[in-house]
Amino acid sequence: MTNAVDDEQRWSRYMAAAHRGDTHLYEQLLRELATVIERYIKTRFGSLSFTEDCVQECLLAIHNGRHTYDPERAFRPWFFTIVRNKTVDLLRRSYVRDSVPSESLDVDLMAGDHGPEAALAVGEILGRLQPQFRSALTLTKVFGYSLSEAAARSGISKSAMKSRVSRAIRAAESLLNEERNY
Repeated sequence: MTNAVDDEQRWSRYMAAAHRGDTHLYEQLLRELATVIERYIKTRFGSLSFTEDCVQECLLAIHNGRHTYDPERAFRPWFFTIVRNKTVDLLRRSYVRDSVPSESLDVDLMAGDHGPEAALAVGEILGRLQPQFRSALTLTKVFGYSLSEAAARSGISKSAMKSRVSRAIRAAESLLNEERNY
């Protein structure tokens, strides 16, 4: 098992090699980072329906921004800044879409202990949100319900659900920003 210091040194070395044109080490770096990004997203948000998209977007941003990495500076803050920003961008983008095709679920979301929080192993960030915000994000971003569907399941208006999702995203972004030294 590696630790953060080992990862930092190895990733810095791989990125420096990539700057020199070593495609093999660069591919290895991207493989390792993909695993870390996926774990980062799942521990903070649970299993989002767009986790794989987020991982790919983060890797693309790292690839496109690799020239901005300064080998004299730490790799992890540079890396996690990109991951945080991309994750928040995707959350915002998915929020803007008013309706996501819903899938048939065998979970009764209105039944007490069988709500979205109990149905999922929610991540750290979702777990730290206020219950109404956690529920709003879980219904819309994890289960993929439209704002109208989520509002109906929660017994509130569509505009109230829209407001909750917006506030939840801002709260999640704030929590992510608190973790700058992850």
